[in-house]
Amino acid sequence: MLGEMVRSGVAGLLIGLANVIPGVSGGTMAVIVGVFERLINTVDGLTKLRLKRDDLLFLVVLGVGVVLGLLLGSKVLVFAFKTYPYYTYAFFYGLILFSLYDLKDQVKHFRIVEFLAGFFVVVFPYFLAHGGFVRDLGNLSTAELFVFIPLSGALAGASMVLPGLSGSLVLMLLGYYHQAIEIVSRFPLKITSKEILFLISLGVGILVGIVVIVRLLNLWFEKARSSIMNFILGLLTGSLYPITPGFHGTGNVVLLLVWISVGAGLLIVLKKLSYKRLSAI
Repeated sequence: MLGEMVRSGVAGLLIGLANVIPGVSGGTMAVIVGVFERLINTVDGLTKLRLKRDDLLFLVVLGVGVVLGLLLGSKVLVFAFKTYPYYTYAFFYGLILFSLYDLKDQVKHFRIVEFLAGFFVVVFPYFLAHGGFVRDLGNLSTAELFVFIPLSGALAGASMVLPGLSGSLVLMLLGYYHQAIEIVSRFPLKITSKEILFLISLGVGILVGIVVIVRLLNLWFEKARSSIMNFILGLLTGSLYPITPGFHGTGNVVLLLVWISVGAGLLIVLKKLSYKRLSAI
């Protein structure tokens, strides 16, 4: 039991860290550490008020890990991406690259339409994000606070669950990412009442987006598992594009390969520790 709690906590921590960085997907990390489908089933059971004790414990421990990952990532990981973006992205590149090798064996029948749909769902928003903007929270209107921010949160929440699609990237595209990460990095100190309302509004939207996409994904798993596995494979493949290290700076090629290897090595360790993989469900 203790071992499972530790693994769930580590998985949540990595998912939280991933959700901080635009272009890095929390859903991808959930697939990598082997908790994606259990997370989908558990959240779906929670919305139906049908949840076993072990699943509730899993959700609580995972949730604590995610929160810690968000708080830690807003400080440490943001610093790493600003200071050493080339090598930090190399680390995540290694994680995802090896996960593709592992996931390909889960796809029994390759479906090009679902694969390409997943691929372009990731790549297309990244192109749009280059023209992204930053919204000013100085004069929040009622409509923005109670409509646009929750809606943006819902889109980001759905994106956080889908492997390969980054919720942070969606928030950046919608203009709320920089404010959110800056406020979280100061949490719980030096937070104004307006910023608290912003976080609550965004958080409610994110929760709604997660619940809706989880219900849809759970239904899709039940009805067409082969299609969704190809879709996820496309999502993961597409996610390699926005985190390509060369897009985020330059550095030593040897160190680049070292950090890619470190990412792949960590994944191997996590796979051995993981008690719930997609293939085992």
